[in-house]
Amino acid sequence: MDIVLHSYTFRDYPLEEALRAAKRFGYSGLELHHIHFNPSYIEEELARCLKLAKAQGVPIACVDFKADLITADAAAANEAAKGLKAGLRACAKFGIPRMNGFTGFLTGPQPGDFAKNGSAIATEDHYARCAERLDSVAECAEDCGVALNIEIHMNTIHDTVAATLRLLDLVGSPALLANPDPGNMFATCAEDRWPAALDALARRVGYFHLKNCRMRHDAFDFSVPLSGGDIDFFRVLQRFPALGYTGPVCIEYVGNGDPHVPAEADIRYIKNCLAWIAEGASPPAQNP
Repeated sequence: MDIVLHSYTFRDYPLEEALRAAKRFGYSGLELHHIHFNPSYIEEELARCLKLAKAQGVPIACVDFKADLITADAAAANEAAKGLKAGLRACAKFGIPRMNGFTGFLTGPQPGDFAKNGSAIATEDHYARCAERLDSVAECAEDCGVALNIEIHMNTIHDTVAATLRLLDLVGSPALLANPDPGNMFATCAEDRWPAALDALARRVGYFHLKNCRMRHDAFDFSVPLSGGDIDFFRVLQRFPALGYTGPVCIEYVGNGDPHVPAEADIRYIKNCLAWIAEGASPPAQNP
């Protein structure tokens, strides 16, 4: 299984350092976050990023997007959809197989209380508008042969497994798929905290993020390695055969401190988990 590094892990560093770290620690590719490129000039920027990636021998496995498709401003939404289609065409041109991102953020008076935002306050109109606009974008993705992945992310209308499935069903395109992120799911929805919650997404997963977190006094701390949070990723990876998922996994660290440390430790831990699962063994009593 390919293990990809999310460039957001190195958000305080230039793209060159994210690529160097990916190569140094043995990642098979990089997910390109828009903090490292300007999506307004997508073809030129991807060409620039790919030149840097080629110099390090690290493929770009995924390109991120952020498009507000839930807004009531039709003109703004059409521009967002237009930009997303341009991204899909650019990815097809350069042989990048997938995009991943969000369709807009929806928050109330307490943005940090994730369970009270996103799908919890979304209306039928939000889903109807988003689905209508995603329909043409997904058609473009089909034509381009590029998978369009919707990340399960807090404060979006696709912040839970159920909400994401609702949006996928409304659009009904084989090119539109889910990107589960257990760390985001853990911090948003109590029902999604257990690995079995992923089962509802069987055959609907096109990408997979790995991020851990820990609950501390009713707050969520993301400054933890994959082996050190409240989520058991051995159990998460065990669900993949039932999901029918054989694609890449992307490690994303969003906590504080030197990102080189978790970037190196996390891939070693995930490789160990995959090896233990392949052997049919249980993990060691203590995390590596």
